[in-house]
Amino acid sequence: MINASKRITQTMLAIHGWSAVCLGLLLYLVIVTGTLVVFEHELGLWANPPASLVQQPLPEGIGARLEALSTTVPESHVDEVAVFPRADGRLMAFFHHHAHVEGGGEVEEGTLLLLDPLDLSEIARVSGPDHEVFAHFGNTAFTDFLLDLHVNLLLPGDWGLLLTGLLGFAMLVAAVSGFVVHRHLLKELFTIRRGGARVLKARDMHVIAGSWSLPFAFVLAFTGAFFSFGGAVGLPVLAAIAFGGDVDSAIEVLQPKVAEDSRPMPLADVDRMLADARSASGSEAQNMLISHWGRADATVSIRMAPADEGLLTSARIYNGATGEFIKQQPDLGDEPSFGGDLAALMTPLHFGNFAGVLSKAVWFGLGAASAYVALSGMVLWTRRREQNRRWRPLAMATVWFAYGLPAALCTTAISFFALSDGVHSLGSALTASFSLAMLASGVMTLFWDNADRASSRMAILNGLLLLCLPISRY
Repeated sequence: MINASKRITQTMLAIHGWSAVCLGLLLYLVIVTGTLVVFEHELGLWANPPASLVQQPLPEGIGARLEALSTTVPESHVDEVAVFPRADGRLMAFFHHHAHVEGGGEVEEGTLLLLDPLDLSEIARVSGPDHEVFAHFGNTAFTDFLLDLHVNLLLPGDWGLLLTGLLGFAMLVAAVSGFVVHRHLLKELFTIRRGGARVLKARDMHVIAGSWSLPFAFVLAFTGAFFSFGGAVGLPVLAAIAFGGDVDSAIEVLQPKVAEDSRPMPLADVDRMLADARSASGSEAQNMLISHWGRADATVSIRMAPADEGLLTSARIYNGATGEFIKQQPDLGDEPSFGGDLAALMTPLHFGNFAGVLSKAVWFGLGAASAYVALSGMVLWTRRREQNRRWRPLAMATVWFAYGLPAALCTTAISFFALSDGVHSLGSALTASFSLAMLASGVMTLFWDNADRASSRMAILNGLLLLCLPISRY
């Protein structure tokens, strides 16, 4: 039992309710999309599977293949090469250099190649600035859309990150206030009243789901706020305080230090470096970045997956000209630190990808429970005030988001299968499809003009769309 005075309990109850009223629907959207993004890799394989699956994200022979490909792209692009698998298992190799743009700043301009992971054959290529070339390939457009919706809410610039960071804090507020409000928390973990009013049953379900997922809610909210505010606020503030507002200089400090030496020198055997990295770390390489290709100061940074029973990733840095191992690079900073380890833990704790499918399944279940808590809290708030017509718009908006969001996500997936072979800018098409589906579901909800009637009919619509998914996939 939590001993809190009646006044404190009433205050926390008001905070708990109003935090949900103000941001609950957007929080529901972020949690639902984040729950799906946990299975980003599996969704990518489902949406657009390669001809065959490979066990290594960076297959053997990739170094020799990059050497051959480097002779087929413009020489100016062979300065940095980023190699990484997409959500569907296909490989991306981005040969690029940093070009200055009018008005200041830099853009990465180069040639992006899509490779088959089995035989490393070239599937397609496109050249131009990074924001254009990555939008060209639609093989992971659906998972990219889900990730953008979850992280940025489809908003431009840093506005989406700021809003999702605020939602993370709102979730923390709701979790803390809910913990204080429920005075008999241990008892309520196992209590569902039989009979009685519908609102009381709904409250019991809300409390049970919220109580069991409470530790997860803390982790999810804190790590989500960390990711959102870290890039949108933390780095610019650090740059403003220590580097006169120069974000690029702040980022450069966090990178490994290598003395500049522009003398021409061939790149060493990358495949041998990959083999050494696998042997030393006991895990597979996740991605690779080759900097200053063909120069004496070239470096090869190979990011390794966590070793068995580990959570932290790190990068092994090699001298690109000699192939010698230089150092183990942590995720944050130039040297290992406690703060760097804490920052590195944020990724596995947020995405639940530290124990394969098992941990992803647990995170998916807890994410679904958290989405239910966010939505049921909104329903409880409006049900208790259903006699007051001022709360009717919020009640209808709750029904709209509850059923309109999954309907819009299903419509987006169906649109991906329908348009993937004939639309160049597939990401924009999926965004338009999602927006139109959300708008249509909102119009239908208002047309039915009753929360119960709208709920039942929108549920039927969602069932039909879910049946259409495997048909469109086939």
